[in-house]
Amino acid sequence: PPIFDAETLDLALNAAKQKARCDYGQYVGAGPDNADIAAALAGKSAGLKMYLDSTFGELRLDDMTLWMPHFQNFPKEYPVVLHSESRTMAAGILFAAIYDRPVHIAHISLKEEVLLIKSAKERGIKVTCEVCPHHLFLSKEDIPSISHGHPGRGEVRPRLATKEDVEALWANMDVIDCFATVPAPHTLEEKDSEIPPPGFPGLETLLPLLL
Repeated sequence: PPIFDAETLDLALNAAKQKARCDYGQYVGAGPDNADIAAALAGKSAGLKMYLDSTFGELRLDDMTLWMPHFQNFPKEYPVVLHSESRTMAAGILFAAIYDRPVHIAHISLKEEVLLIKSAKERGIKVTCEVCPHHLFLSKEDIPSISHGHPGRGEVRPRLATKEDVEALWANMDVIDCFATVPAPHTLEEKDSEIPPPGFPGLETLLPLLL
C-alpha cells in the first residue's frame, strides 16, 4: 500500500526485516493532509517522497499549497525526494530555493531537466538528481524492439524519451549524482495486460550495463 502513516510504514519495514538480505530504507509518502504525521516519522524513514505529478490515492498532491507544509515541517536533516518531471520539477527546485532545503530529483530523463539542474547547481541551489539505466540506454524508438508486439512492455514513468534526451544525459554526466533503479517487479502477464503497470526492474542489469 502507499506508505503515508505509522501503520503503513511499520507494515513495509516489518516485511523488509523478515526477508531482506541487504541494507534497506523506506520512504514515507507526502499526502495532502499528513505533513505533521510524515514529519514525526522522519526518524524511522529514509526520507520524504513527494509525487508532484499524477499519482494515486493517498499521495496525490493536486496543487502547490499542499507542498508547502511538507517543505516547512519535514526535518531538514532528512532527504526530500521529488518525483517530478519537466515544469513540475522546476517548481520543486524553486521550493528548494524558497525553503532553503535540499531536494533530490528522482529519475530524470529529459535534456531540459538535466540542463535546468545544472543551472540550479551553478547558482548554489541545493539540488541533486539520479538517472535510471533505461533512460541512459533506451529511447522511445526502442519500444518496438523491446516490446515484442506487447506495447505494455515499454511502459515506464517517466516515459522513454528521445535520442536527443539520452545523449544530453550522457553529455552532462557530471551533473548526475547517482544511479537508481525502479522497484517494479511486474510479471510478463501484468505487463501484457490491458492496463499494463509502468516500470522496469533494473537492479540486476544496472551494474553490468554501466561497467
